[in-house]
Amino acid sequence: MAVSTPLLSVTVLNYNYAHFLPTCLDSILGQSFRDFELILINDKSTDNSLAVIQPYLADPRVRLIDHQKNKGFVGSLLEGVDLSRGTYISVISADDWVVDPSAFAKQIAALEENPDVVFAFGNYGFYADEKRCTSVRNPSAESYIRSGREVFQQMVIDRAPQHSGTMIRRTAYDKLGGYDRNMRYAVDGQMWLGLCHLGKVAYIHDVLYAYRMHTTNMTKNSQAIERSIREVLQILDWSFGMLPPADRRSLNWLYNKAVRWTLVEYATKATFEENNLQLGWSYFWMAFRIRPWPTLAQNMLITLLLCTLLGVRGYKSLEQLKARVNPQTRSRLRNETHHLPVETR
Repeated sequence: MAVSTPLLSVTVLNYNYAHFLPTCLDSILGQSFRDFELILINDKSTDNSLAVIQPYLADPRVRLIDHQKNKGFVGSLLEGVDLSRGTYISVISADDWVVDPSAFAKQIAALEENPDVVFAFGNYGFYADEKRCTSVRNPSAESYIRSGREVFQQMVIDRAPQHSGTMIRRTAYDKLGGYDRNMRYAVDGQMWLGLCHLGKVAYIHDVLYAYRMHTTNMTKNSQAIERSIREVLQILDWSFGMLPPADRRSLNWLYNKAVRWTLVEYATKATFEENNLQLGWSYFWMAFRIRPWPTLAQNMLITLLLCTLLGVRGYKSLEQLKARVNPQTRSRLRNETHHLPVETR
């Protein structure tokens, strides 16, 4: 059913994901909530994306924007928002999809029933393919509507929302000033932390979306990693700067903790999730070059040295032994298996 002013605008960003598009588009068009438009941006794909897209244009909710020149992720993202007519806006990468047929309905309900909620998100699964979910991102044990300031304090460390599927109230987006076109790897993180200063946040404790893990996810070369770290540090400075002076002073401990974690999270992931100690050292020295003293003023240097002496398995065994009698060690071990924020693609 065509709607002149839809309640929701969903932008799908596609570049050479023809083989993933049917899963993504079918999951959107099959939603129980139907009052939306789908703005499909094909960013000058060189595969057969246009042929795959063609049958979907029979649905009047679908609008195709076919680029004759590649604009990149952020350029396409901004174009999609500019074209959106809905009260609420959302973006979904063409390689991701909606798991729950009532996902839109659940998020829209939270936004419609609570005018002071500025964005709504849910759980998402990490999928190897459409049938294999390897893990689920659970930022909370139950659904909630909380003050943005409260959620802000959680998100500066645990940047939970996935970009795909998170719904934003358009008036709040405009008040914040929109996505920063100068960002590349943390454009969504800046949006969530900024919006937290403007109202409440709704979280739905259901797996609503799927993040597809595959070989063409964002390339993790050293330049990309360094820029990602620098962008997150920039966002932390900016978002804490939005707090009143008294709150900034009282939360200085949290700012320092967030900076320290940002500097070592890639080194931690490489060492303990990818079992690549050499890469862990490389990311650590990269962080040291960016901000020397905050990088050194934490346990990661000692951790890497112990891993070098004992091996990663030996280090884990030692820490597990200590964790049996030391609650603080258990807490630190949980930190070291902390997931990185999902990359923009």
